[in-house]
Amino acid sequence: MPFRLRLSGLLAAALAAASCSGSPPDTAGPTADGGLAPCPETPNCVHTGDRHPEGTDPFRLSPEALQHDDDELLDLLAEELVSLPRTSIREREGHWIHAEARSRVFRFVDDVEILLPADFRQDEHPEVVVRSASRLGQSDLGVNADRVASLRRSLEDRGLLIP
Repeated sequence: MPFRLRLSGLLAAALAAASCSGSPPDTAGPTADGGLAPCPETPNCVHTGDRHPEGTDPFRLSPEALQHDDDELLDLLAEELVSLPRTSIREREGHWIHAEARSRVFRFVDDVEILLPADFRQDEHPEVVVRSASRLGQSDLGVNADRVASLRRSLEDRGLLIP
């Protein structure tokens, strides 16, 4: 294959991959009421605080997790988050973490947020809120649900969540 054709193909693939990332959502971060933005109507988002989609279980913190101070606990949550494939922290502020997870082939970007609510230590059953959503498109073929389930297993194995 001539060099120019291969180069054209590589450039086209790079442009296609770059176009799959989109911009971070304006809704990222804690909301005025101290939660995370609700999921859109599209079936490509999981939100443990809103129990979306229906049947989504909360991430209840274990007594062991509560022995850590807030910064240590957030560090442990961040460690488990970045242990997920192709996931990196984009921003961390206060009790909130924002990460990006990229798909293997097309490099689609999903936004993953973790929030320790301000009053989580005062709750009888304290929770950490996780939201994972696709930036683009309608369907994610269950990728965000799988990611949240993987994070749950990882945090349970580490003793941070009640199974």
